[in-house]
Amino acid sequence: MQFWNFLALRLLQAFAVVFIVVTLVFLVSRLVGNPEQFLAGPDATNEDIEGIKERFGLNDSILVQYGDFLGDLVQGDLGYSWVGGGVSTIDSIGDRAWNTFKLGAAALVFAIATAVPLGVAAALRRGGATDWLARALAVVGQAVPGFWLGLMMIFFFAVDLGWFPTGGAVGWRALVLPAISLGMLEMAAIMRLTRSGMIEVMDTDFIRTARAKGLPERTVVLRHGLRHAMLPVVTVLGLSLGRLIAGSVIIEVVFAWPGVGRLIIDSIVRSDYPMVQAAIIVLAASISLANALVDVSYRFIDPRIRAGSI
Repeated sequence: MQFWNFLALRLLQAFAVVFIVVTLVFLVSRLVGNPEQFLAGPDATNEDIEGIKERFGLNDSILVQYGDFLGDLVQGDLGYSWVGGGVSTIDSIGDRAWNTFKLGAAALVFAIATAVPLGVAAALRRGGATDWLARALAVVGQAVPGFWLGLMMIFFFAVDLGWFPTGGAVGWRALVLPAISLGMLEMAAIMRLTRSGMIEVMDTDFIRTARAKGLPERTVVLRHGLRHAMLPVVTVLGLSLGRLIAGSVIIEVVFAWPGVGRLIIDSIVRSDYPMVQAAIIVLAASISLANALVDVSYRFIDPRIRAGSI
């Protein structure tokens, strides 16, 4: 399969995933709850409730509402918030997107910068103290929920020691604790894959050949060993991006981080379904596109993979 055909296929699959997510979110938001009751208030009369249903088209059938929603979506219109003066959903998401991106990027940098060196060191010193430390961190990272870890770090590092703020997004210090809480799980997964990949690669013939040529051990490990061991790591990065985006919803609430995840939670509480739909569409599209780009990047990381054999 040619590279461009493969890229087109992956983008088409990403579009199909986003379409399914959009449909499910729309149906769930319409079939669960009574948003008109919340929007009208506790003292609203039946006439007030009927007026709100008429205003937002909630009297129409599900199929009619879905058709109108898809029609607006094709035109690039993600709708307007039902609360807060009817602001544009895409504008509200845009105001929060940078904070979510910043948190996710910081968590990913923390995970990779910690996991890859530790995984390489553990593989080169199997059975040693570094290996035991790496495996212990992997178990802790995969066993401890991110929100619980965040709460514990707030208690010790923010409340007791006062090193970091308890929440908000002002300054780099406010980014440290939520980034670690969000990236800990991914650090554990990446470290385990790096360690196992390096152990497998360092026992192969081409590594022994590189050493027989007299290449420095640093070159053998970094240029030849690590490059080939990174393919499974890149594979899990696609899943990691999705988990980071999904996990940011809870972490943003724990740390009062003003991102898209917290916007979704606030909108669900207020029954602001257009805002929920638009935010989830943006997140689903981001995850699908990231996974497509990760798949495409394989051929650039491992020279054994070519466009014709993807």
